[in-house]
Amino acid sequence: MKTRNLFCILAAILITFSQCSSQTLPAGKILLRDNWAIQSSATVKAPGSDVSSTTFSTQGWYPATVPSTVVGTLVTDKVFPDPYYGTNIEKLPGFFTKWDGGIPDSSPYKVSWWYRTVFQLPAGYSGKNVFIKFHSINYKANIWMNGKLVADTSKIQGAYRLYNLNITPFTVAGSNNCLALEIFPPKGNDLTITWVDWNPTSPDRGMGIWYDVELSPTGSVSIENPKVVTKLNLPSTDKAAVTVTAEVRNNSGKKVKGVLEGKIENIIFSQSVSLDPGENKTVTFEPSSFSQLEISNPRLWWPYTVGPQNLYDLNLSFNAKGAMTDSRKVRFGVREITSWMNNFNGKHTRVFQVNGKNIVIRGGGYVQDLFLHPSDDRIDKDLRYAKQMGLNALRMEAPRGSDYLFDRCDEEGILLMVGWCCCSSWEQWKRWTPNVESVAQLSWTDQIIHLRNHPSLFTWLYGSDNFPPENIEKMYIQVLKDNDGTRPYESSATQDSSAIAGNTGFWMGPYPNVYAYETPSFWYSKLEYNTEAGPGGEQIPPVETLKKMMPAGDLWPMSHSWDLRLHKAFFPQARKALYSRYGQPQGLEEYSMKSQVLNYEATRAMFEAFAGNKYRSSGIIYWMYNSAWPKMYWQFYDYFFAPNGAFYGTKKACEPLHIQYSYDDNSIRVVNSQYKDFEGLKASLKVYDLNMVEKYSKEETVNIKSDESIKAIIPEFPKNLGEVFFLRLKLADNTGKEISSNFYWLSDKGDNKADFKVLSSLPKIQLKAAVVSNRTENGKSIVTVEVENPTKTLAFSVNPKILKGTSKDLVLPVYWDDNYFPLLPGEKRTLKVEFSQADLGGESPVLGIDGWNIVAAENEIK
Repeated sequence: MKTRNLFCILAAILITFSQCSSQTLPAGKILLRDNWAIQSSATVKAPGSDVSSTTFSTQGWYPATVPSTVVGTLVTDKVFPDPYYGTNIEKLPGFFTKWDGGIPDSSPYKVSWWYRTVFQLPAGYSGKNVFIKFHSINYKANIWMNGKLVADTSKIQGAYRLYNLNITPFTVAGSNNCLALEIFPPKGNDLTITWVDWNPTSPDRGMGIWYDVELSPTGSVSIENPKVVTKLNLPSTDKAAVTVTAEVRNNSGKKVKGVLEGKIENIIFSQSVSLDPGENKTVTFEPSSFSQLEISNPRLWWPYTVGPQNLYDLNLSFNAKGAMTDSRKVRFGVREITSWMNNFNGKHTRVFQVNGKNIVIRGGGYVQDLFLHPSDDRIDKDLRYAKQMGLNALRMEAPRGSDYLFDRCDEEGILLMVGWCCCSSWEQWKRWTPNVESVAQLSWTDQIIHLRNHPSLFTWLYGSDNFPPENIEKMYIQVLKDNDGTRPYESSATQDSSAIAGNTGFWMGPYPNVYAYETPSFWYSKLEYNTEAGPGGEQIPPVETLKKMMPAGDLWPMSHSWDLRLHKAFFPQARKALYSRYGQPQGLEEYSMKSQVLNYEATRAMFEAFAGNKYRSSGIIYWMYNSAWPKMYWQFYDYFFAPNGAFYGTKKACEPLHIQYSYDDNSIRVVNSQYKDFEGLKASLKVYDLNMVEKYSKEETVNIKSDESIKAIIPEFPKNLGEVFFLRLKLADNTGKEISSNFYWLSDKGDNKADFKVLSSLPKIQLKAAVVSNRTENGKSIVTVEVENPTKTLAFSVNPKILKGTSKDLVLPVYWDDNYFPLLPGEKRTLKVEFSQADLGGESPVLGIDGWNIVAAENEIK
């Protein structure tokens, strides 16, 4: 094949790899991350016994790291032009457009690929049992060590499987050892990863090793699968019953007697254990037998929006004959997740509770990089943005994300909704063979055991767009009961009732409009927990990052580079709304700005509606949260971390104590998302016409209880306000300090037929902008700016930005107090922004200001 010949030519110029380094962890554990090499089995004709020899030559192989995929590695090695840019992705060998199709026969990824490394096993491993852990090998593999087959594809299959293999007989302590995996791509009905229609599919369908490969030594007895369950005395929460379980395995041929000991801070507990040769036993510590596990006044774990993220460490060790044979450390939070069904008017809304308190779930659908490039730095930025917006949850459709992501969500207090993926082999049950069903059961078991100790994980979904047939549902539920039992679960993300679990209390759809565009008023009719929706069918990023996505000639007019980054089922509705509400743009900059305004307006209303109608509505997962590659739909921010209008509309809507306009009944609501009361608040409304002449005002005193939504003002709008008019809302505390403010533009034609084209007639104006202060803290710049509108015209959708002084690229990520905001005539605002100095790339920062009707300007930041 031509593509394979291309690989051979390119491979010839690459470095020869034979020796791999490793990263040593505490307790003698080793991560095999660096200096791997990969090659196609079409090129490598040698058997696994030869490939896994330390003397085998890897000249012409491709350097790799793990975790990685085959195509991801080749992209990193610059074998191909950047597939994220322009139409380059279509030039990847084996590229196919049908995301639910198989790998073409002509593809270089139709065959297996080798992953190989040589590593030094410490001399201290001598006399120990050596285990190797794999998490998610996609899809099947033969695993070889030092010329011997450790496990073959009859055992190693399933993209979501976890393996802990005893490789003691195959290793040599104090010497070089060679590990080689022949990995086979998913095919047919294999239960693999899919990005559905969220973005293109990688030509190898994610073939590779998705997580760390870990080596660990143990003595005669190893500790496996520890579990911590906390039960509160709700509603008080001043006592917690902690139950600890763990499996202990005798890896020797002799009977072993020893003690399993646990420690949680100053709480110590232990049990004597006797194990026959090869025996595996589950040991349980229950509060009824170990009174020290009844904890008084525990430090609770909460989502960050309502409390602290207290975490405890459980340390387990097994000791036999005075020596420790193994140890495990588990981090957990004392918290309890429950839910109840709000049944009203024939509707059924599931309401989740944390530690006995109701909470509105507000989040987005999270996705990994298209080529599964691991990056802790990107994860940190993703989570910082979630908190910047005030979101409290992420949905992982198919368990996505590294262990680091789940750990960080525990630390940051971000809830996680985890379950299988839609529109794929995971829901094609009629095509399942007994082997596929077995892989599904084992995968579900592995994922639950692996993730169950994370306090951030609040619910399981064993279906997505459909619920499974009764026999599969019984299997999934039994696995949950056997291995977790501490949090709610649902049969799907839809409103459909399954045979066993019944009504989910969720809602999905209607397709396609809730994924494309709906007017702000529509969302007030959605009395439900919606698992995936959002008016993001077309979201044009800022022009600065659009230029990073495609060549200048592809930017305008719209080109095939646009087509690749949009979804043909959704962008037409969004584009139609943009044109009808704001007018058809005549250039790229205008298109981008109008897109920000459309998305701000609609997304703010969506999040406001779900919180304002609590708890008839109880949750909304925005579809989606982030991007797997540079695209222009379903995202709060683009692949380069440029926030869009939906980002800042969401940030406004998710204020902890918030004032908002309700599109359904014209009322002004105050929404309290905190678990405390507020008294003596002042809610105010002012109405302006297009010329910013005040036409109406009203003020009310507001007392609001914990986690409450109330109507604060029932306005009586005067007639003849003009074709477009504005609302300015403010909420102040009892000292007059502003807590929340909001600004709406409304049409005299109503929301469903709104026409805001007259906004394009707003005169262009110049704002005054100044840098008030600039300080550096731990490599971050924290800048305070002052922006003033000295004119008699509304400054609409003001967009401050931080630019690199020379290239004029955006500095990203960036953390503004607010953006795409208005400035009324004579109004002045002080804003703070934070960014990393490392992201300047050696250039000087510049404050840029533009907006809907703003003359672009720049100010040097000194």
